[in-house]
Amino acid sequence: MTTLSEQTPLRGDPENPTVSLCRFVGLDAAALALVREHAGILAAQADGLAGHFYDALRAYPPTANAFAAIPPRRMRLLVERQAGHFRAMLRNGPHTADDMARLYHSLGIAPTWIVAGYNACREHLDALLVGLAVAAHDALREALGRLLTCDMMVQTAALEDIHADMLAEGEIITQTLLDTTLKLADLPSPEAVFSDICADLVTRSRHLSAVWFAVLEDPQTPLKPFFGAGATALWQDIDVPYDASDPLWQALDDNRSLVVSAAQEMPLPAWWPSARDIEAVAIFPFGRVSGMRGLGVVYADHDGYFDYVGSAPFDAFAKLGQVLLDIRDSHLHDPLTGLPNRSLYMDRLVQGVGQAGRRQTLLGVSMIDLDGFKKINDRLGHLGGDALLHQVAERLSRQLRQGDTLARLGGDEFGLLMTDLTDVDAGEKIVRRMLNALEEPFLLEGKAVRVGASLGLTLYPLDDADSQDLLRHADIALYQAKDAGRHTYRIFEHAAEDKRRRIDSLQQRFEQALSHDEIEFHYQPKVDLALGRLVGVEALARWRQGDTLVSPEGFIDAVEDSPHLSRRLGRYALVAAARQIMDWKKQSFECSVAVNIGAEHLLNPAFIDDVDDVLECYPTVAARLEIEVTERAVLHDMQRTHAALQACRDRGLSIALDDFGTGHASLTYLQELPADQIKLDKRFVQKLLDEPRALAIVAGSLTSASLLNLGVIAEGVETIEHGELLLQLGCRQAQGFFIAKPLSASDLLAWVAHWQPPAEWAQWRENLFTHQDLPFLMARTAHRHNLWDLLAALATPPTPERPFLQLPECVDETHCALGRWLRGAGQRYRAHAAFKQLQRVHVQLHAQAIKATLAWQTADAASLRREVGKLEHYADDLDGEILRLARQIGLHDTRNGTDDR
Repeated sequence: MTTLSEQTPLRGDPENPTVSLCRFVGLDAAALALVREHAGILAAQADGLAGHFYDALRAYPPTANAFAAIPPRRMRLLVERQAGHFRAMLRNGPHTADDMARLYHSLGIAPTWIVAGYNACREHLDALLVGLAVAAHDALREALGRLLTCDMMVQTAALEDIHADMLAEGEIITQTLLDTTLKLADLPSPEAVFSDICADLVTRSRHLSAVWFAVLEDPQTPLKPFFGAGATALWQDIDVPYDASDPLWQALDDNRSLVVSAAQEMPLPAWWPSARDIEAVAIFPFGRVSGMRGLGVVYADHDGYFDYVGSAPFDAFAKLGQVLLDIRDSHLHDPLTGLPNRSLYMDRLVQGVGQAGRRQTLLGVSMIDLDGFKKINDRLGHLGGDALLHQVAERLSRQLRQGDTLARLGGDEFGLLMTDLTDVDAGEKIVRRMLNALEEPFLLEGKAVRVGASLGLTLYPLDDADSQDLLRHADIALYQAKDAGRHTYRIFEHAAEDKRRRIDSLQQRFEQALSHDEIEFHYQPKVDLALGRLVGVEALARWRQGDTLVSPEGFIDAVEDSPHLSRRLGRYALVAAARQIMDWKKQSFECSVAVNIGAEHLLNPAFIDDVDDVLECYPTVAARLEIEVTERAVLHDMQRTHAALQACRDRGLSIALDDFGTGHASLTYLQELPADQIKLDKRFVQKLLDEPRALAIVAGSLTSASLLNLGVIAEGVETIEHGELLLQLGCRQAQGFFIAKPLSASDLLAWVAHWQPPAEWAQWRENLFTHQDLPFLMARTAHRHNLWDLLAALATPPTPERPFLQLPECVDETHCALGRWLRGAGQRYRAHAAFKQLQRVHVQLHAQAIKATLAWQTADAASLRREVGKLEHYADDLDGEILRLARQIGLHDTRNGTDDR
């Protein structure tokens, strides 16, 4: 005989009730194998289980009298038969269920009695498992529950076939319930089961006008139908707040069935239908599972209906309801934290929207995402990560008010619902409390671990959207909080949603552009400023849209917002660069190509696979291929960034740290990361001439790079002066629009053939500037900065609120940065002819600055224009003299004197 353990239930005859029932409860081959693995331990308890089964039936009121009449010897035989059935079921599945059903029928045992006995067995097994040292404890408990449920349902189905002599209406009702059971495997959820039962009862019965059911998760929630069938006027408007005297609430509170008759002497409840053809309503509670309760309500057209048919079929309906509540509960709660899951969260969100409308309050909808969880999970492993999530859930749950909901939506993401808020401040107070609750460290494996959170919040009906959009809006606000630096919260604004829509649209169009080869690459030269020699190129993506080429500023943020697109573009760029290196090589042109790799791609575990794929197709390009990365990847995960970059270097690729100096810990990155080169960010390079802080950062970066033996490329060179100052600072290699804009591959070859550096750069091939000369360069930049501040102040006329200028340093020649240098460290250059001329022009400029300031105070516009014009002329002269002195110092032009070095 082939047993269910040998025949996977889902492969059996689809018309076989046992197969369908097994499929419904999830009793597959894996579950049966797990039970069979522990059958030896469990079968030893079969006698106790059987005894508990009949003890429950003897204590169950509907069966107590029947079992009291059974002689002790016969009772022992029944226990033995039941124990034998349990042992067989543990080893081979419920294949002896039909035999037991026939035995029960011969004793007059109804289906509901079996359900009661099996519920008792299930409780006994749960208690038994607590004491057993079983590794897969939860999985075994679930498998046993499904096996008992399947066995119970098989026996219930068998008893229905045996009870052929039931009255016609009883047969219809029982058959309806059983037919629903037989097609459970095809229904997607417990709710669908309830819905199908309601519809079938009303359709098949000649006496039932309507059937509905309700599921309650909050005792404060009004009782109203979740789904119903039949005459909608009888039930669709029912909404009953808690009232202990109402029959619906009585049945729930007492967990017992009630029949309300139109002929009763007591007043009928307010929800009683006005239709005259309704004479009786039966209420069947489903019991309680994890705080969740349910009931079914059946409307009949004559008063004696439920006595005539009997309560057994509807009691079975109620017991099945409890089983379905148990399944629903397992479907609606996160197994790790015990919190509601996404499905239950969305159910409560829908309910909360309705409640906020009725009570005229606000509903807070929030999403919480842990900051830094992935690093902890990687460091401590999944068990450590799970322990942290469990502790986070407990700590956040302690901050909830009654009626609020905290759910785990997936991974390290949680959802929060806050009901009955009076105003926005009330919601903000709660979310701040949530964030503060995570400030104290968590104890994991004896170590203190810190994790923060970012939170997004929206409030209904201020945000008058449906439930799905409310959650999406909270998610948008969450990402705003992360962009704001994490460990904070943001409230949704519709402008953010518009931005999100634009990003989504841009991502869709960019994906199509990649598929249609509309992304092409132009190459910006990197040169030795003094020698005029090409040292490499940077590949920069361009999106061709008709006759227009869109630069990365128009799409790169949206691409980096999508890990999928970031990887697609990165792969696309690597392949394009490798192919271009080979094409140029065929033309006898050797050139290194730098490719920008986004953070999402670099940190993707598949990144090195992508690099290997390219090198497999183009094995000779490694020495000419360079990877450029920004600080964003490092901020995400230093360890993984290091591993990815080292893997690239191991394969012969070189590494450049892009946008250097813009981040929080750039010097740390120089020490930690396996880089060959840093690229000075153009925001600093372009401010070198008039921003002292930018000059200091660039000078410091160059010194650090030199000590660490790293190459340096300066980005953003747009004037001759920028290039010359970089050369004075010791930076030889650069790129920028003054040198060349990004060029197509063919245009680059033509540019290389003809480009020559300016004469002002070429003369710096041998730069004699040392760190001792840096104060001069700093003084020059600081003086220019203060002069621009004065010119900007002079451009704004005086007002009653601003009758006087706050004079910048450059008005006073003895205290400005250049004046202090001329009187101090600059004395070492006093022998240079340019030094003496610089002193004269410096004095003249300051004198003119005072004249311009006095003209501003007289409010004489014509005089002010004249004096400012002269001031600008002196400023140009001063720049010329400073540059002349710089060249004499750096190029050691002995024709104009010597210094004391």
